[in-house]
Amino acid sequence: MLSWLRKPVRPIFLLGAVAPLTVGAYVVAKLEPTRVDSPAPTAQGQNAPSTFAQKGLQSLQTYCQAPERAEECPNWPPSQTPAEAPAPEPKANLLTQWWPGGEKTAVKPPSQPQTAPLTPAAFPQIHSQARLAKVPIFMYHDILPKKEVFFDVTPEELERHFQALKETGATPISLDWLLAHLRFGVPLPKKPVLLSFDDGYGGHYEHVYPLLKKYNYPAVFSIYLKKLEGKTARSSLTWAQLKEMAADPLVTIASHTISHPRDLRELSDDQLAAEILDSRRQLEEGLGIPIPYFVYPEGKWDPRVKQWALAAGYELALAMDDSAETFAGDSPDLLTLGRFGQSRLTEIAPLAWGGYPAPVSPGRFNFETPLEKRDYSLEETELTLISGGRPTTLHADSRYQVSEILKDTGAAAGVDGGFFSLKYLDSNTMIGPVFSSNRGFAPGNASENPRLQNRPLVLISDRWVKFAPFDAGRHNSLAGIQQMSPDGAWIKDAFVAAAWLVKDGKAQPAATFGSLFDYDANRHRAFWGINQAGQPVIGVTKTMVDSVRLGRFLQRLGFREAVMLDSGASTSLSYQGESLVGYTPRPVPHVVALYPPAPRKK
Repeated sequence: MLSWLRKPVRPIFLLGAVAPLTVGAYVVAKLEPTRVDSPAPTAQGQNAPSTFAQKGLQSLQTYCQAPERAEECPNWPPSQTPAEAPAPEPKANLLTQWWPGGEKTAVKPPSQPQTAPLTPAAFPQIHSQARLAKVPIFMYHDILPKKEVFFDVTPEELERHFQALKETGATPISLDWLLAHLRFGVPLPKKPVLLSFDDGYGGHYEHVYPLLKKYNYPAVFSIYLKKLEGKTARSSLTWAQLKEMAADPLVTIASHTISHPRDLRELSDDQLAAEILDSRRQLEEGLGIPIPYFVYPEGKWDPRVKQWALAAGYELALAMDDSAETFAGDSPDLLTLGRFGQSRLTEIAPLAWGGYPAPVSPGRFNFETPLEKRDYSLEETELTLISGGRPTTLHADSRYQVSEILKDTGAAAGVDGGFFSLKYLDSNTMIGPVFSSNRGFAPGNASENPRLQNRPLVLISDRWVKFAPFDAGRHNSLAGIQQMSPDGAWIKDAFVAAAWLVKDGKAQPAATFGSLFDYDANRHRAFWGINQAGQPVIGVTKTMVDSVRLGRFLQRLGFREAVMLDSGASTSLSYQGESLVGYTPRPVPHVVALYPPAPRKK
């Protein structure tokens, strides 16, 4: 038997039955713990949100839903009091006053509530929404007036780093907030970064802690216990200093082992038990607080070492790899989070992004967030996506570049829309029926419509978007389109797209594309849809790709519905008046546009 098993060991808890727990505006699944008699390492972890993840979620939500933080937390829904709750939807036959082309004044319907159950990723996996974000963790060591090695930092340099973060608009966050983000997929504030300081040097109390209080920046300090004895060559924190820091809400303490072995992979199981489990116990006893976080010395780990971190009950562990520094969401899992060296702070911090809003239930939508442009690279395919705002379509009187169609309309972004007739260069005739906010309804050619049977019919209102199979016999009139929904009178835009790329959150297989021309060829492609957060998203591929692969990519990028638009030579994307494709596309008469959201009430 391992020697550490003969000592009292904190029991390890795995998770079992489900009961709901309300955290602010969200409902979190709570799983009751079941005691496991043996504390031996296990690959099974906590699939339920822990107390620390719940605390982080509650704190993050309280912070971001404060009305004064609307700009700092653009992807959080504002909190609602009962008086502000949305009114029930009126019946369709009462909505004529809201028709886009009606004679009466347009009235915007009440906002759809954005609260929805949050499902945590199974521990220790990282939530898929968090994998789309870019949250850097910066790693520091000693802070002292005169450098001794290249990775030392002087107090003056550290303050310049803090000032750079402030000028960049970055938001230093706590480790609890990062845990909530990685478990639940909820967004973080604008440009989130995490500051970490390893080992427990005296300069952390003398220089770092005063600067944290000056700038109101949180940080995590990883402590190895032998350092606190004050017998190392460099200065060390004392227990009294560590207790003072640990009592400050700005400070999080993490275990960094007992003796800081250079490579945990070389230790026996007995030694790992002491370094990883006993270090947590001693810190908790010495400080009187829980220690749910761990930092691997020199970032070195392997599956066996990670199993011991799991057995110790750590919620999250920081690693490092000088040859492959990564954002937190790009890490393998919660127990192997990558970090950046502090020397890259001014390079990496401007790239930080807190992620899309939290997923909402199917059928819910979020047209209240600012527009954001993001570039992605998946399997050597480059894509540009623009999310947020309010979707609509524009039907021009002829064919133009997308940026020309958007000019002076108030729209911030647009992508080429449905298919159109190429018979005349100045024609704006569409293939299939089209209903637009600016030009009203135009039926499709009766002889062409049957060829569009079962392709996606896109329906857009101020509150929702629906995608339904096109029926040539029913949908070639405005009345037929409005009959598609009980609140069909709210529909202000409709057109027929090329094909589903993602449907009900699933990428579509080749069989669903039928006879669509060149669906399996590599071409530039345009698309739009709704992501898991209920936001409208438009985009194009910068490199050529076939439709099936594109659907798989969009599923990975968090779409719950996506349809392909006119592609090939028509593929166009404009943002803030500029084209985002590296060529001159074919002029088009139809655009799916995104308008900025209505201003939030303060």
